[in-house]
Amino acid sequence: MEMRYGGPREALLHAVFRQNFGCSHLIVGRDHAGVGDYYGPFDAQKIFNEIPKDALELKPLNIDWTFYCHRCRGMASMRTCPHGKEDRLLPERNDVAQNAVRRRRSAADFSRPEVLTILKGITPV
Repeated sequence: MEMRYGGPREALLHAVFRQNFGCSHLIVGRDHAGVGDYYGPFDAQKIFNEIPKDALELKPLNIDWTFYCHRCRGMASMRTCPHGKEDRLLPERNDVAQNAVRRRRSAADFSRPEVLTILKGITPV
């Protein structure tokens, strides 16, 4: 499904479509289906609290901020990493793909080598 950047309402649309395809859960991350700063970073998660509990069979899985932790030596979230801000590197939207495609900064900390190989084959837009 192509992105429409409809924020919270699009998150609900994703949930309905995926439920209809048999999915039991939907990962709803930071800025899900958002564009720029138009919606808050977790507005798409909040909309699931506004609908009746039995409106969907599919369950949203809310994902907090994710980042690379230098001390953990891997990707983590606020829930999984005990270290402070000084140890965190927050990738921006499309940061991994854009850096891999443009060969600017190494994205090895953010992705598996086989994924980076595929991303490097993509022509920048």
